Amino acid sequence: MTRRPLSRRFYSRPTLELARALLGNWLCRELDGQIRRGRIVEVEAYTHDAASHARDHRRTPRNAVMFGAAGHAYVYFTYGMHHCVNVVAERDGIPGAVLIRGLDGLGNANGPGRLCRALAIDRALDGVDLTAGERLWIEAGRHREAIVETTRVGIRHAAELPWRFYLLGSPGVSRRDRALEGAAGARRGISRR
Repeated sequence: MTRRPLSRRFYSRPTLELARALLGNWLCRELDGQIRRGRIVEVEAYTHDAASHARDHRRTPRNAVMFGAAGHAYVYFTYGMHHCVNVVAERDGIPGAVLIRGLDGLGNANGPGRLCRALAIDRALDGVDLTAGERLWIEAGRHREAIVETTRVGIRHAAELPWRFYLLGSPGVSRRDRALEGAAGARRGISRR
């Protein structure tokens, strides 16, 4: 099967811009000689804000990948329960990553822990180059759905920032903003600021 991973140039952009651009693309994982794919339908952006692992602009063993070159996977273990996979943005030395929160096409893959379990993503994939097309990568896709822009979930700090984006109507979204969806309907580019 042909692999067409997105280029480094695709990832080398501001974190919030990359977050929106990732929607509709395909997260791909090679497992036991087979390729599994899920369509990215929900993401959250993290820079050096108060909810980020890079909030103090300090590189640590845990967050070092966030400070590296764009287009790498940043995988961490949280709450002693599950893994989360992020896509590194920006340029080398500038922390920025986009958490993938939901996928369509893999059954119950809504939520970062569930999608990591569905694709067997763990810390062994931390730092993997997504542009190489090996083990874990992202391929181009598209979407016609409106993008809902709302606040991130599961955080205490900087919770008011509208840095979560998802595709309206997707079954893979982990948590919907029903009030925002109801008020805005299905028009394109709806957001809560």
